[in-house]
Amino acid sequence: MGFCFHTLPSFSEVLKEIKSKLRPTKSNALNTRRLALPEELCCRFSLANIKAATNNFHKNMIIAVGDTGFIFGGKINDGFYAIKRLRPTSDSHLPLLELRYGANNGSLYDNLHAENHDPIPWKRRLEICISVARALHYLHTGAKFVLIHRDVSSKNILLDDQWTSKLCNFSFCKRGPHSMSRDPISIEIESDIAYTSASIAPEVAITGRVSHKTDVFSFGVVLFEVLCCRRIFDAELEMDQRFLYRWACKCIENGTIYSIIDPYLKGKIAPQCLKKFLEIAYSCVQFEENKRPTMGEVEVTLELALELQKQAESEMESTNPQETAFVAPRTPMPSIFTIQIEAATTNFHQDMIIGHETYGEPIYRGLMDDGTLLVAV
Repeated sequence: MGFCFHTLPSFSEVLKEIKSKLRPTKSNALNTRRLALPEELCCRFSLANIKAATNNFHKNMIIAVGDTGFIFGGKINDGFYAIKRLRPTSDSHLPLLELRYGANNGSLYDNLHAENHDPIPWKRRLEICISVARALHYLHTGAKFVLIHRDVSSKNILLDDQWTSKLCNFSFCKRGPHSMSRDPISIEIESDIAYTSASIAPEVAITGRVSHKTDVFSFGVVLFEVLCCRRIFDAELEMDQRFLYRWACKCIENGTIYSIIDPYLKGKIAPQCLKKFLEIAYSCVQFEENKRPTMGEVEVTLELALELQKQAESEMESTNPQETAFVAPRTPMPSIFTIQIEAATTNFHQDMIIGHETYGEPIYRGLMDDGTLLVAV
């Protein structure tokens, strides 16, 4: 049987639970009804249905290739599903199936990098990112237990016929403490799991432990991939440009980010929207976990960026209908330090003025480094 899970336990946990329920014990016999998988937990499909939908797993039905198997597309009961057929492992000769609902438009990775795909409009890219941020926010805070995805990447973001994103591939998902717990989240992981080094959070490589901020880091890498339409690692580039997020952060710091964003997007992103997007992407990939935002903060900031884009487009249309593109500032993009100062001083609000220089220029007070550093600028 194939299962499409709407809650998000790891596959190993589900398999363990099913085996325990199928084990013939007196307790199980007396509580068959109570232990049965509830209908709202999963949809059930027979192998015959799955084979019919994929034309018996024909190669022409492959829509993507994952690290652990091939992904086939097919219709079942008037719904389109992405069906992943896992490669046999050393301890199993049976290739298991994993179903994901709605993937008519393939993966985000394919749409960004494949030559046969049209460029994704900027607002749609924002909407995709917001949807994924919302999913991760739910995993971290909305379920009974904290769930850490551990493999957030553009390859694991599928797009349905409405371009709604679906976060998939929970092969490496790890369950954390109760979501209402106030204890710090830090989970030790198996050392033999291979990660994509270009999106791995530093603490995973250094300590072998993960937390919800591990997902935040990987999502930040995706944000830069969406903006620049570049692969997250390219061995053919100069050493300081091979890792996209490092290159992008360097460009943000020196105010040259316009030089590496997707050429298709140039003139299409409102400056204030871009500024907000860069601010949150940069924060996500900070080396120290405690300096990264939560996924809730990421979600809200991306929604604000989208609203800024819509507002700018509306203003442009009302004031100058002939204008078709946003003009990039003649001065370089503000460095991340400038952005941090603006945030610390509430965008140089007059209430933050504490004095004036000799020539009358105001001096502002502000708090930086999470409120631990008082500055005067």
